[in-house]
Amino acid sequence: MTANVADATPNVTATLIDALIASNRGDRHAFEFARKTYSYQDVAALMNRSGNMVRKLGVTAEDRVLLLVPESPAFVASLLGVMKAGAVPIVGAPIDDAAALANCIAAAAPVAAIVHETFLGNAATALDAIPRDAIIIVGTDVRGYKSFIDEVRSQPSWLAADPVRSDAPALDIWNGSSIVTIAHGDIGELINGDGNLANQASTAQSRVAAILRAFSTGDTARLE
Repeated sequence: MTANVADATPNVTATLIDALIASNRGDRHAFEFARKTYSYQDVAALMNRSGNMVRKLGVTAEDRVLLLVPESPAFVASLLGVMKAGAVPIVGAPIDDAAALANCIAAAAPVAAIVHETFLGNAATALDAIPRDAIIIVGTDVRGYKSFIDEVRSQPSWLAADPVRSDAPALDIWNGSSIVTIAHGDIGELINGDGNLANQASTAQSRVAAILRAFSTGDTARLE
């Protein structure tokens, strides 16, 4: 499999993950976290459960979903699951400045959010723009919010990739002042670090690119 993953199918998750499973390579190591190794089969199940979770929230094609989650299994599941469902994850949003986060939310207009508990204090005011029943909390339970682990566990581990167009948005990256949108057909450019996307690179973009680059070749991603 080449790094130009978008060439084979519009929804990049189908080529990144589903193709590995279909070719009987699901037992390969996808990433390591907290001394535990996750296979591509594990990633596929997490991705599909997460995608089903956001669909249950009412998220539809090209809707935006804010991700305020550190690199972890929950981040990988959310990133891929939202894209597989045809929606658009927003990454790189500020987590330590409520005003800056409010600007990001205003620019991207997310209909849902997946937020780690440790970020909730700083983000709480800005998150008022999103219905509380569409906010999922990663980590320990927080009263009044849905739990990521409970919601994911309740979902089936199979999900068909949304049949997006190649020019449909796949990923939104907040660069500190505006949103950079990357289409499914341009994910290969992101992974390879080519073209205009390389000139607009941010820390969030670089980290997402590194994870997707490892997955595009069936290698082991390094979460930081």
